[in-house]
Amino acid sequence: MKILVLTDVLFPDTIGGAGRVAYNLSLELGQKGHDVHIITRNVNGQFPAYQVIDTNLYVHRFFIPSNQSLSLFFSEIKNSYLLSKMLNEYVTFDLICLHQSLVSIGPLLSCRLKNIPVIHYFHSPWHEEYLIKRSKPRKRDKAVARVMRLIEKRIMLKASRIIVLSNFMRNKLLEIHNPRCEISIIPAGVDLDDFHLPDGDKASAKQKTELPSDKTIFLTVRNLVPRMGLENLIMAFGRSEALKKTGTLLIGGHGFLEDQLKALVDKLGIANNIRFLGHIPDKNLPGIYQAADYFVLPTEKLEGFGLVILEAMACGTPVLGTPVGAIPEIIGPFDKRLIFNGTNWKDIKEKMEDIIERPDLYFFDPKACRKFVEENYSWKKVADDFEEVAIRLMT
Repeated sequence: MKILVLTDVLFPDTIGGAGRVAYNLSLELGQKGHDVHIITRNVNGQFPAYQVIDTNLYVHRFFIPSNQSLSLFFSEIKNSYLLSKMLNEYVTFDLICLHQSLVSIGPLLSCRLKNIPVIHYFHSPWHEEYLIKRSKPRKRDKAVARVMRLIEKRIMLKASRIIVLSNFMRNKLLEIHNPRCEISIIPAGVDLDDFHLPDGDKASAKQKTELPSDKTIFLTVRNLVPRMGLENLIMAFGRSEALKKTGTLLIGGHGFLEDQLKALVDKLGIANNIRFLGHIPDKNLPGIYQAADYFVLPTEKLEGFGLVILEAMACGTPVLGTPVGAIPEIIGPFDKRLIFNGTNWKDIKEKMEDIIERPDLYFFDPKACRKFVEENYSWKKVADDFEEVAIRLMT
């Protein structure tokens, strides 16, 4: 098959789960022998316009300005259309796979792509993501969100099949858009070569990353934005003498809440317990995962999947998570004891204190964590399932 992939975000150009799904699925499909061409953004022209990534995998980037304005909106529609039109002159595509709505508007206007089957990846509601990033949405923001929802719904009318990563997101899709076409659930995967067990035990992993061996290390890696629930995680530490005595919390990532979160840490007097790591380079992520005793996902809203769960568990580290979105779907089948009772700081504190006080009850063999991911979440399995859906659409 010759597959055209349309995505606003792409790993490693940008950070985030949707970009990793678009990249890793495309990479695996290319290695299976399909020709995969990705059309994606090139913010301020900082990346190559054309790039051969791997066997049968090609990336074509169109220019957009970095300013968040109407010029970005219209620039993306125009430039993605022109790029897809040029690409169509020498590639005849069998399938279109789109990951976001805005990047898809221009290419789907092309007459040459009109009768090609379309698979739409619904990662999360575009308009809800937009509003969640604004702590206090104004009337203008709400109006923009309504337009986003309408555009997303119109793009879905072009879809021959919609893929979601979880049952939670399937229900969300039905609630918001109730599309006409069939919906398939294909969970995301993890790179089992990049994310792997440590060479030695947990103590040696901590030593390599210069983390204290006499502390229980809790780790979270998130965008520092409101829906992630990081304030509740910090509050749990600040209100717990047991956690302050024997625990250390590492927070990786950047976001506009960073200064506010650091101020909360100072206010609670727990600067000795909490370290902000900033952006963690991809090459360093596995080592941090391996050294942590537990990864924590304190999400408050809209967790459509949670790739970090798979990354941490592939490195042998169990994951604690709130009962939000798709988190229970992933963590629950491994062990329901790892799910918090709720999302507030008291629920998080209660579970983490229980871990400190009864470590034997919450000990999970790193090999068991790894095996769980290997058996359920490899990118090869994701590509096989995608290929099966695609072949059925084309026959």
